[in-house]
Amino acid sequence: MIFKRPKQGSNGAASTTCATPSMVAQDVTIEGNITTNGELHIDGTVYGAVRAHSCVVDLNGFVHGEITADEVFIRGKVIGPIRGIHVNLYAGAQVEGDILNETISIENGANLYGMISRSETPLANGQTPPSPPLQENFVNTPGLSFEQENYLSAQDDDSYPPIKILRPR
Repeated sequence: MIFKRPKQGSNGAASTTCATPSMVAQDVTIEGNITTNGELHIDGTVYGAVRAHSCVVDLNGFVHGEITADEVFIRGKVIGPIRGIHVNLYAGAQVEGDILNETISIENGANLYGMISRSETPLANGQTPPSPPLQENFVNTPGLSFEQENYLSAQDDDSYPPIKILRPR
């Protein structure tokens, strides 16, 4: 950057977005929050919140925390809420958390365990996806499979894993 001038924005100020994306490589584990004004590619592991203009969680990427970005592209695994203007879940993506978005696309083969909520301002501070209403009687609910009844009746017990959402063939 010695001989290059900074890019000028539309208002004449120097642009703060990076031309080269920031990378979290496959062999890297970060414990803490990440904030960038540019693009962030995660192919490693992040335990903490991620805030970026654009966030890509690649095939080997794992994020355990909230992701907040204008553009979100998920191919790996995310445990935590996602807030983004444009959210894209690709085949192989595994998301365990609620998604608050303006637009969303989900490919066949993507797994989502959580709620999807649409908002005109998904990046607004303090805005979180609504929680689902709780029901009092879970056991012997007509129309539920055996696995769903067991999961719903033992929801307070951490020994049961969440139900895997399966698509009909």
